[in-house]
Amino acid sequence: MTKVLNGVNLEALGGFVDAVKNGAVSPDIRFTAKSHWTGGTRSEVTIDQFAAGGVPAAPSERSFKLVVDEPAALGGQDTGPNPVEYLAAGLCGCITAGIITNAAMFGAKVEGLEVTVEADINVLGLFGLDRSVPSHCNRITYSVKLNGDDQAALLKSKQVIDGKSPVRNTLANSIEIVTRVV
Repeated sequence: MTKVLNGVNLEALGGFVDAVKNGAVSPDIRFTAKSHWTGGTRSEVTIDQFAAGGVPAAPSERSFKLVVDEPAALGGQDTGPNPVEYLAAGLCGCITAGIITNAAMFGAKVEGLEVTVEADINVLGLFGLDRSVPSHCNRITYSVKLNGDDQAALLKSKQVIDGKSPVRNTLANSIEIVTRVV
């Protein structure tokens, strides 16, 4: 019988962790997203396979499509979230998944969880109206509403993901970004 708590498949997670520990699966994971411009500021992003050490690590039928656009005020048609909203959504999802997974691993049942992320950006730099203003988010804040059967374990679940979230840590730390034009 598969052990599941809070909807988290602890058996599958444990199996993957064990495979990484014993060297059967590479710890180096690569996630890939590919966009295709569909007109205006709109694009369709496809996300499918991810790889561990260059080897596919998910079922081949795994495929997701996301629409990315800008609000009308920013020149778009508002047919989907904009890239900064997806950035906020990525952090939301990472914090949510991390808290739920940690709570399950700590044996705590979650009854409610809501994460709100706010990404602040000053568009003066983005629009080139003031070159002294950076064109990136100047602050990202998030809040967590969390309740369940073991408040101490739930708080620990949130504290652990604050330190281990790959999305949060990527945003909080400088990383190398490599670009190329084909």
